[in-house]
Amino acid sequence: MKILVLCDQGNNRSVTVAHHLKYWGHDVLAAGLKMNSPVTLRILYGWADRIILTESKQLDEMFFPVDDALRAEILAKVQLWDIGPDIYKRPFNPELLAIVRRMMEEHKTEYKKA
Repeated sequence: MKILVLCDQGNNRSVTVAHHLKYWGHDVLAAGLKMNSPVTLRILYGWADRIILTESKQLDEMFFPVDDALRAEILAKVQLWDIGPDIYKRPFNPELLAIVRRMMEEHKTEYKKA
């Protein structure tokens, strides 16, 4: 599965989640909503089979002006893994890792390949 993991900057939460999903054999990209242009995000949204958000507020921040059909297509790909705000100084922070590992366990049947 092609998975896009989004956080605000694309440095901590999304990188940590992406690393774990890659270990399960997925094609995964980590990106930041605030660090990429709407054009880049539109390309990434089109590429992805699934879009994982790391914080609930990002749902309102991820969209750019598009028609309703494209917006619905993008929304159908979105899944929230609510890790919370970015309070981590680096990826793979022990607290962040514990949260991501818990999320991975919750979504194991959906993402882990046999």
